[in-house]
Amino acid sequence: MKPFVDFVEKYHPGFSQEIEPADKYDISTLERRAGTLPGAYRRFLETMGTSMGDVELAEASLSIEGALNAYTLAWLKSDRYILFAGDNGLSSRHWFLDRLSPQGADDCMVVRRVLAENNPPEASTPQYMGLEEFLYYEAFKELRLPQLPFRRKFSSPDDAAAHRSDVVTALAEEKGFKRIPPAEHCALYERGDAALLLYRHPIQPTFSFILGCEDSAELERLRQEFETRTGLKSVVTR
Repeated sequence: MKPFVDFVEKYHPGFSQEIEPADKYDISTLERRAGTLPGAYRRFLETMGTSMGDVELAEASLSIEGALNAYTLAWLKSDRYILFAGDNGLSSRHWFLDRLSPQGADDCMVVRRVLAENNPPEASTPQYMGLEEFLYYEAFKELRLPQLPFRRKFSSPDDAAAHRSDVVTALAEEKGFKRIPPAEHCALYERGDAALLLYRHPIQPTFSFILGCEDSAELERLRQEFETRTGLKSVVTR
């Protein structure tokens, strides 16, 4: 998890001094209640499971305290889904890791679900290929993009057959953007004076991306090229 801390530190100096790891006893307690934790989630808890300082991702609380409180519900214990973050926004859909959709060596697909007994699997909405991707994507969206005053968002239609996300990545690299690892499905691109954040749905062909620039004229030039090459129209976004 140190690479992620270093990544956030670049855009939010002091982050490494603000985070607090979860207590080992609390991690053990959570595992007794929830079942074996994926390695990616355990590393997160061991690094910043008590607090992420003043960084909030996806309008969610990732503190182990919230997870422990949720797992006082007997029906939630050792379920297919591991609750790792509670929604702080207007949605009642919380964030879970799906044990039956493992990703990589020790990660799981991120889905959103209502915290309710007997909630069927088909009520889940897949969001990210894994926790690691969720962290990098949401941190870039929350910390890097707001540093760029001029931004536009492009979104594919629900029927995305006529549009391909690889056109976006190819054009980004052509325009001098460098891809930031380790996200492989979604993509983070940095250029110094500009940045691009690509979201790809984990199981559907739909995608969207946000393009941000320091200079409005440069954004306009890039907008025209991305709209022409992708066939997508963009809108101004915050």
